[in-house]
Amino acid sequence: MKQRPQFVTPLRAIIAFPISLAAGAMTFLPAIMAEGVPQVPSVFVGHGIVSNLLRFSATELGIALLGLAIFGLPIFPFYVCGVFVAKRLQTSHWLYFAALGILLATGLWIAAVLPQSRGVNHYSPYLGLIRFALPVGMVAGLVCWAFLYLTCSRNRAPDSSCEPGL
Repeated sequence: MKQRPQFVTPLRAIIAFPISLAAGAMTFLPAIMAEGVPQVPSVFVGHGIVSNLLRFSATELGIALLGLAIFGLPIFPFYVCGVFVAKRLQTSHWLYFAALGILLATGLWIAAVLPQSRGVNHYSPYLGLIRFALPVGMVAGLVCWAFLYLTCSRNRAPDSSCEPGL
């Protein structure tokens, strides 16, 4: 009997963590730019397209490194729990990983913003949650799933657990 390859392995899951966290953090700047915040696009005005691409790339790299440095340690235990559940359930469905990313980004957003907004009635932290945390979490979860899928064993049986759920 042929043993089915595991979609989630501890080593691949640990490698996928910084990659997905960096991808999620890099989603933040385009989300701000798409929202129309006037301060961010003005940084890129009047420098030429090549200079703007270099500045945008450097900014994205800085955001990715900052996201890893600041959010890596607080998120990691929750990520391990989510990956452990995925391994126990033997799931390879992209929707599970997208939902896990959204759950982690939402939890992080609420933990950071909610204690600061208790006495303020005019500010709703939930608008930022919908606009920024959800896309960041979804991208991070999908990148994690894509990494696990692409690095899964290539000697797959037709009923392998590395096949994505549709």
